[in-house]
Amino acid sequence: MISACSPHAIPTAHVGCESCDEAGRFVRLQSLPDSGKANITPPFSHPFQLTSEGWKTVLESIQVRQRGQGPLSFLAANKPAQQALTPQEIQYLCGVLPRVFAEVQPSDLVVFGLTNARTPEIADVTTGAWYVKDATLHLILSNYREGVTMPSIRELVWRNPLHVIAAPLYDFVPGPYQAVNSSHDSLLGFLNPEPIQLALTYQPIAAGPSAVDDHHPAGMQKPSSHEMSLEDKLRRLKQLHNEGLITDDEYAAKKRSLLNGL
Repeated sequence: MISACSPHAIPTAHVGCESCDEAGRFVRLQSLPDSGKANITPPFSHPFQLTSEGWKTVLESIQVRQRGQGPLSFLAANKPAQQALTPQEIQYLCGVLPRVFAEVQPSDLVVFGLTNARTPEIADVTTGAWYVKDATLHLILSNYREGVTMPSIRELVWRNPLHVIAAPLYDFVPGPYQAVNSSHDSLLGFLNPEPIQLALTYQPIAAGPSAVDDHHPAGMQKPSSHEMSLEDKLRRLKQLHNEGLITDDEYAAKKRSLLNGL
């Protein structure tokens, strides 16, 4: 796992292809930071080949869910999952990732940055990295849809895409052939925010829906191991009410919402 990098220790970067940098987004190669904080180590399985069509299928399979906040954060599992990347982002990445991964060396990460205007004053910034180990494609999201107003912050993560601005507001929702690797639920992870990470067995995902359906009937997503059952949620909700952390009205409304989901 890659921990937040110091903003003063900018890793060595070099251009993957001259046409991969556009206004508000980029893909480039970057040497792994020698910070002593990373559990991932080269050599990676690079160079790596996947067609644009294969990348499109892989990118479209990645989903996230917004985290809950406060004492009712355990109810976040009720929030709908959403595709992590916009169609425009997928189109851009499908065009550049095959070219960059054809050139990447075994010691390099493929880093990227994407921006979307939320308002004239606020830009949503997403940065992270890709790498391949054996048959597994790894996605690191250091920042996902982080609202940035200060040009200096955007410049920082543009120079160092692995630098984490703040604790993540989203979690990956792993589907078939996908697994989450993250420690942000711990107190240490909260005090020292770390990226969220997803490991993808890319070959069956890129093969299309039939391969995914064979692995997981009806294409249903496998729930992550930490998701709570309805009974556990009701017990937790009752505990919060008994401890006076939520009001009678909040308790009744949340209980009704859970039961309506049956």
